[in-house]
Amino acid sequence: MKNSAFFPLFVDISEKKIVVIGGGAIATRRVKTLLPFEPQIVVVAPEVTGELEELKKEEKITIFHRKYQREDIYDAWMVLAATNDPELNNGIYSVAKCLGALVNVASNQGKCDFHFPGVIRKDPYVIGINGSGKDHKGTAELRKQIEAMVNNAICIGSRESRLAVIQSEMVMEYLKKECPQKEIRLLTMKTTGDKILDRTLDKVGGKGLFVKELDKALLERRSDLSVHSLKDMPMEVPEELPIVAFSKREDPRDVLVLPEGADNLDLSKPIGCSSQRRILQLQQMYPEATFKSIRGNVLTRLNKLDGGEYSGLILAAAGLKRLGLEERISRYYEPDEVIPAAGQGILAVQGRQGEDYSYMERFADREGTIAALCERAFVRYLDGGCSSPVAAHAVIEGDEIFLRGLYYQESTGKHKIGTMRGSLEDPETLGVNLAKKLIWEVGKNE
Repeated sequence: MKNSAFFPLFVDISEKKIVVIGGGAIATRRVKTLLPFEPQIVVVAPEVTGELEELKKEEKITIFHRKYQREDIYDAWMVLAATNDPELNNGIYSVAKCLGALVNVASNQGKCDFHFPGVIRKDPYVIGINGSGKDHKGTAELRKQIEAMVNNAICIGSRESRLAVIQSEMVMEYLKKECPQKEIRLLTMKTTGDKILDRTLDKVGGKGLFVKELDKALLERRSDLSVHSLKDMPMEVPEELPIVAFSKREDPRDVLVLPEGADNLDLSKPIGCSSQRRILQLQQMYPEATFKSIRGNVLTRLNKLDGGEYSGLILAAAGLKRLGLEERISRYYEPDEVIPAAGQGILAVQGRQGEDYSYMERFADREGTIAALCERAFVRYLDGGCSSPVAAHAVIEGDEIFLRGLYYQESTGKHKIGTMRGSLEDPETLGVNLAKKLIWEVGKNE
């Protein structure tokens, strides 16, 4: 007689081939449970759900739109029989057992080498709950109770650079005071943008490379919040991962940093700058200067500068001040000289759709929020990405917003700077209106 209880065993399934026969709701749930653990999943079914099709488009799974063939599971490590035909499921079970693969038959609990647990992930912990296939309702309820206990912590996702950690620690300090009953933890990771340093961002996929891994951690519930420099975030944010708070703005200006001991900009060497936005504006100030791309975190860039590779660096004042390196700043560029990137100096805190983030309300800054919405609306309307030298800077003056923006027309190389005032109550409309105005002004001069 089969043992009524199943032994809990945590297994590394990364890169292992798992074949799912069937494409309905049960198969979809199984696939979504398995995906965060990075196996190679193959689905075989004449028809599949829309969710599975989306996962295929994202290249997370492989789908064969046809009926099951015995050869489909010959090299499988695990087989999930999830069709609506019990006889077919039993046949799949028999073949899988002969092949020595682990098998789970959705329609027959007696023909399962293992049961799917309810999974709770809270990095670095993975908790599995199982009722031996007998009490699904009770298992679900127990899972909720345990998840509530685990969620007594708030985990902040952050890039692993020193600046990113300092910025995340600013949010953590707020949370420790606002939610003293909760444990506040930090989860750091190296993003794709941090790893690829030999090419400019426009050549490798843009600003999204700095948030991809953090987004994944949020979706997989390994973190509860992500902290970003707003200027590094794509203009389009996934609906399921909204920005829940914008911080008070640090100094938004761009600055010049000279090598240690230098008093003047030596134009015989290039200026270190990867931003087309900055280069376009600085060329007006330094017509004899050359510019050379430089990637890496702030400290890495400063080491290259002091090593003699560059005559100077153009950086954000906010980052240097947060790192305690304000003394390295040789010159500030006012916004009427060099318009900053949209959102520069503002932190964005990102969460998951449908969750209660009321505890972030007192962190959110009114002026920072108004500026962020206005500037991002301007850039979004112009479809400005990391390769397009679009810029925007908004400030509150009395009961109005004053917005300065830069539009660059890539097809002609023409650019236009303009300003506009608008209502505090509708910052995004102001951003869109200035964008429309600059597009029209550039177009009429063609």
